[in-house]
Amino acid sequence: MNLNFTKIKRIHQLGKVPLLIGIVCLLAVSISSCTKSSNTSNTNVPYGLLSVVAAAPDAPAAEFYINSDLVNASPLIYGNYIPYFKSTTGAIKAGFFDTGGLTTIAIDTINIKVNQVYTLFFANLVAKHDFLLTTDTLVSPPNGNASIRLANMSPNAPNVDLVIGGKVIVSNKSYKQVSSFVTIPTSGNDTLKIMQTGTSNLLGVVNAVTVQSEGVYTIWLYGFVNGTNGQGLNANLMQNALF
Repeated sequence: MNLNFTKIKRIHQLGKVPLLIGIVCLLAVSISSCTKSSNTSNTNVPYGLLSVVAAAPDAPAAEFYINSDLVNASPLIYGNYIPYFKSTTGAIKAGFFDTGGLTTIAIDTINIKVNQVYTLFFANLVAKHDFLLTTDTLVSPPNGNASIRLANMSPNAPNVDLVIGGKVIVSNKSYKQVSSFVTIPTSGNDTLKIMQTGTSNLLGVVNAVTVQSEGVYTIWLYGFVNGTNGQGLNANLMQNALF
């Protein structure tokens, strides 16, 4: 599905320039007329948008490249993410390298289509890494609400639920499963819990979250059950867009 930016106020993007700038961009249909990117200055080439989540527990801080273009100005650290950036399209090489850019951590080919939005999850141990590319369908939540999806990026965690305010929002997601975006009420200072499916066993939590009206979010679980040296289970959250 091609993007329709008419109602989007902001897609959270790498750098200081928001994806949509002013009324001209609000009326635009193509990404390329409204974005700036750290990896190219040619605005005549069609693009997609891509974000990257670092969920491989033993991966060092990394530089991320699309083909030969460096994307991130500062190292990508395990558990964190790169907000959306403008990516060339077609079959492209997505690569993680050490911060000197000399040693390959992981590299694979992904396919990006024009005017579509994606997230690339980099998970599992580096030696047997998994790349999971999701298409991010960014749709305005119902008025006064937000939407959220759950991604299970822990290789040895049981199936998981997302629980907010004591209510199961998303249920029964196994490793490498990513839910659809689900409507939730807005709230301030809330706690988002990732629980073992059907139990009270807490696996990951994001505390003191303000869920904005008409915001679109992703929460992901990463790390290992009984992991040590910083590789235990954890969770993180990003706001994909705001309508």
